[in-house]
Amino acid sequence: MTKVRIKKTQRRIAVRRDKSGVPHIDGATWLDVLYGLGYMHALDRGTQLLFSRAVAAGRGAERIADQPELLETDRFFRRIGLHQHLNREVQSLKDPIFKQITSYCEGVNDGIRASGRSLPMWATGFHPKTWDQEAVLLVGKLISFGGLAVSQMQNERVLLELVQAGANDEALRELVKPRLDGIDLELLRQVKVAGQLSDEALELITDLPRLAGSNAWAVRPQRSATGTAMLASDPHLEINRLPAIWYEAVLRWGENQTDYAMGATLPGCPLFVAARTRQLAWGVTYMKGDTIDYFIEDCRSGGTTGWQYRRGRRWHDFQVREEVIERKGNGSQTIQIFFNDLGVLNQEPVSQSPNYQLLVAWTGQKEGAAQGMTTWLEMVQANSTLEAMDIAKECPQPTLCWIFSDREGHIGLQGCGTFPNRREGHSGMVPVPAWVIKNHWRGVVPKDDLPRIYDPPEGFVATANESVNRPRGPLLVTHPVPDYRRRRIVERLCELTSVTLEDMQKLQYDFVSVQARDMLAVFLPHLDDGELKEKLSRWDCSYAPESREATLFQRFYRNVLMEVFGHAKGIGWRRMLYLCTRAGFSSMVLTCADSVLQREQSNWWATRDKRELIRRAAARLQDEKDEPWSQVNSFHFTNRFFGTHQVGRLLGYHSTRQSMPGCHATPFQGHVMQTATRESTFAPSYHFVTDMGKDEAWTNLPGGPSESRFSKFYKNDLDLWFNGKYKRLNLKID
Repeated sequence: MTKVRIKKTQRRIAVRRDKSGVPHIDGATWLDVLYGLGYMHALDRGTQLLFSRAVAAGRGAERIADQPELLETDRFFRRIGLHQHLNREVQSLKDPIFKQITSYCEGVNDGIRASGRSLPMWATGFHPKTWDQEAVLLVGKLISFGGLAVSQMQNERVLLELVQAGANDEALRELVKPRLDGIDLELLRQVKVAGQLSDEALELITDLPRLAGSNAWAVRPQRSATGTAMLASDPHLEINRLPAIWYEAVLRWGENQTDYAMGATLPGCPLFVAARTRQLAWGVTYMKGDTIDYFIEDCRSGGTTGWQYRRGRRWHDFQVREEVIERKGNGSQTIQIFFNDLGVLNQEPVSQSPNYQLLVAWTGQKEGAAQGMTTWLEMVQANSTLEAMDIAKECPQPTLCWIFSDREGHIGLQGCGTFPNRREGHSGMVPVPAWVIKNHWRGVVPKDDLPRIYDPPEGFVATANESVNRPRGPLLVTHPVPDYRRRRIVERLCELTSVTLEDMQKLQYDFVSVQARDMLAVFLPHLDDGELKEKLSRWDCSYAPESREATLFQRFYRNVLMEVFGHAKGIGWRRMLYLCTRAGFSSMVLTCADSVLQREQSNWWATRDKRELIRRAAARLQDEKDEPWSQVNSFHFTNRFFGTHQVGRLLGYHSTRQSMPGCHATPFQGHVMQTATRESTFAPSYHFVTDMGKDEAWTNLPGGPSESRFSKFYKNDLDLWFNGKYKRLNLKID
């Protein structure tokens, strides 16, 4: 136990670190410990929270450095407008919530003053500004939009680009059926598409706080070895850039300090993403709900603002706002952003004929941040699963599936989010003409139509970013998403009749791929007897680091994708390689491809022989090197502030190469992608397991509490994370 020296605080708090560096913050009231949490966020993660605000506000090139990727993301976020309406949102906060956020902000500001400028701040000439309620809500909006920016928008863009690339219409319609049914593909080919964000800008966005993928499940007492409910949660994010995204903390307050909250928090916000109190535990997964659509606007020059759009046969003026993007050490850049009551143009229009432009509409564009932050704060005060489900249901952004367990043994799942009510027959996956009024959103989906499960008879609830659409219910998830991870989790939970904490932990480190099992059932019957067929037939479908069969299958699978979908009249060789192996990896495309491959007949091999295509893919393996999965699926840890700079290497910010177990389809989602300049990863960013019968949790994360490379708490949890070991968080410091 190490006492943390707190300088000149506004509230009476005591902070001690356990042997892992996790701060234990004690205070008389909830407001006191929120202040302490803000103070420790500033002390240990000041650079992270301050830089995140600058980027989310579209001021990275001004506040941090005039780098091309920061200028690019500034234009992106200014156009989306996360920084707008924040004052109005703050004013809408209920008084108790306003006081809680204010107390947290006071702690952040006192912590920043006490700790001074960090090395990255000094190196970039960054000077901190006051952290306020608007800053908290801005980071909250970043959580809501960040996952969308790199998933839903990218998926819709990928589909539009496939249409414009000239793939066979019937084959493409079959690939994503029924999402292109009734869609005018010729109109889509005439739409002006803005230039794709660079790999560097996309990497920067994926590195921001967000909720993009996760596993979470809970078990009722009758299936538990201890006779009490259990819960597990592991959010998945990019993990190879330190410091870790999440920040662990244990807060205690109240009479005799009997109230507590422990788990993973987000620097910059007073929220726990995976945590427990005395009465309740929760974890969340990103629902992959579609709250964002592209529309096609027919534009022409003219009117009072310079550009117009039409509704039916009538033309209307766009509204326009100007954003001045300051650049550190260089001249400013002014961009014009055209918008209407539907959304925002994806780029400044240019004269052409026809002039079809993309417009972006998002349900969180105007409001929702205040209620979203309210949800996170009220969750800590909830006393039961049912109460927590009712709180979660009202959260407007982001789209989440919450998993709960309580001390009385109840478990539940609750979906949340604000979903547009689209016209019947329109999925939202592809742009539709905005000049046709019936294509416009018709309000929002009622909250009572969101997923909700309470104490199911099977004795557990589980979610892992699968489709949660119900038969005859609203289309909440519009793009194809795989269910492989959830199927494996459910498979194991059904096999375990008396679940232990160790079982929960092992399941978080499960490397078995249901996807590989499905695909082998398709591929193997087409192969002649021989070494390849024998090896893959004996394989347990585990992507353990030492597995050579995992490498063999993954290459075989890639070759099949290239043979079937990568031909000249299909998706194309280069594009398919990009979508299935590189930075452009699209789980949407691969999910669709897996579905097609399991069919007997398809337009994708209408004039070819499926058996021969699979055999050809197998033959191409002859020249491949026999390697374990650890050699193929590996990466380096680097620093998120100095990662691309020579100074980072000199100061030891780059690690030796590390093996990543698992793949995109395993419960431990160990996914490594290559870009032109670096690796990008997607893996569990936090492991959290708890038994409601004890006031403790078992955790690990890929990093540590501190953002300082020179602190012993910079990456002290890495050995636990790599080896599947857990530390204990409890009320008594070990």
